[in-house]
Amino acid sequence: MRLASALTSSVLAGMLVLSGTAAVAAPEDIPAVEAAELTSASSLLALINPSTKLSPEDYTPKDLVTVSGTSFQLRKQAADAVQDLVADARAAGHSIKVLSAFRSYQRQATLFNQYQAQYGTDYAERISARPGTSEHQLGLAADLGYTNSRAELKEAFGQTPAGQWIAEHAVDYGLIVRYPVGKEEITGYKYEPWHVRYIGKEQAKAMQDSGAETYEEYFGMLQEASRDTAASPAAKPSAEPSNEPRSEPSTPAGPAADKDNQKVEGSGVLREDDLMVLRFLPPYRDWSFGFTK
Repeated sequence: MRLASALTSSVLAGMLVLSGTAAVAAPEDIPAVEAAELTSASSLLALINPSTKLSPEDYTPKDLVTVSGTSFQLRKQAADAVQDLVADARAAGHSIKVLSAFRSYQRQATLFNQYQAQYGTDYAERISARPGTSEHQLGLAADLGYTNSRAELKEAFGQTPAGQWIAEHAVDYGLIVRYPVGKEEITGYKYEPWHVRYIGKEQAKAMQDSGAETYEEYFGMLQEASRDTAASPAAKPSAEPSNEPRSEPSTPAGPAADKDNQKVEGSGVLREDDLMVLRFLPPYRDWSFGFTK
């Protein structure tokens, strides 16, 4: 979601008013984060949404493991969290199972093309990610459901005892319900009570305490916290960059300054100025039109 340099602050403010989405101030107790944690595709805090594409688009995490009792894979920490949640949910009387986890770029492309052919592009984009923009490709997200339930992958799952248990307890495992009800204009997706995303126990609890209802809002708080950390005289040097591939932001459509189109050393999912814009604009798929290639 990289905006052309001609987009002025007055236009940005106008979009903010029209969108009806207010910027959320970061509470003082947001965990300190390094800038690299917000820009690396391999970070547990990486933000992916319809307007944020991975680079390389076929990025694959290096630490994928099989989720116990399934044929699905997740990154190790996410796999452990999902396994524990499923086990505890079953102990509480909810027959939850994993329906989907890591998806490769190729698999996501196949799924999106199927939805596009069946429902048309507009609706397909509301229910499925284009390849290269899916959280499942990060290896940090899983879809959960009942065994033999008619509510699988449907909004009605959120009203089932299992769906309600997940909504209440996901944070205890470092997971969040990524696409909450009524927040499509911010997340870019319809309500998905079955889709959980791992961000770690500390961050999940901090997000809950912050009052942020979407990860986009909380990510803006993390960005603010990272700026405060960088500005502090006692700020520590950035950690060594990950050996994992990093994603690069899309470049502006049309003519642009050469330096705006150059790759930034150490950049990941978003550049710093992209993160600033993110705090003010809901990530509609339409925002990318005219701004990205």
